[in-house]
Formats: sequence, structure tokens, C-alpha cells
Amino acid sequence: MNHVIKDLINKKVNSLTLKDLIRLSHQEGIPLTVKEGKKVLEIIHQQPFDISDKKKVNELKQKLQKEFPKHSQSALALLKQYEHYLD
Repeated sequence: MNHVIKDLINKKVNSLTLKDLIRLSHQEGIPLTVKEGKKVLEIIHQQPFDISDKKKVNELKQKLQKEFPKHSQSALALLKQYEHYLD
């Protein structure tokens, strides 16, 4: 993976705010409450995010799928286009 792209992705995820997350979710048609958004960020920010660590990315996806089953299919469909960055 391109080092610059990796750094940009990591910075964005690690600095994601509740306002950013709510805006993005509504922009993509995924209804997310403030309470749900706070929980998502709590899970994401438990440890520093690193897109190049495929194992940790998959663990994070599983935690989020377990916590938010009603949103997981929509969110995963959106993320599908970025999976090649994990290689």
C-alpha cells in the first residue's frame, strides 16, 4: 500500500469525531443516533487504528458488526470498495 494513503487513512480514522461520523453516516444513508455514534467511536478509539494491520482491522469490523448488527451490512457494503488497501 502507498505509504501516503496509509497515513491519510490512519490519521482520518484516529481523529474521527462524533460530528464527522454522524455527518458521514447520514451522507451515506445509514441512520446513526448520537448514542450509537459515541459507541462506535469508543470501539474504534480503543487502540490506535492502523489500516495495514489486517488482523486488527478484521477484529474491529467484527466488534462493530456484533455491536451494530442492523447497520453492519450497509456499512460493510460501503467499505467493500476500500478492501484492496488491506493487501
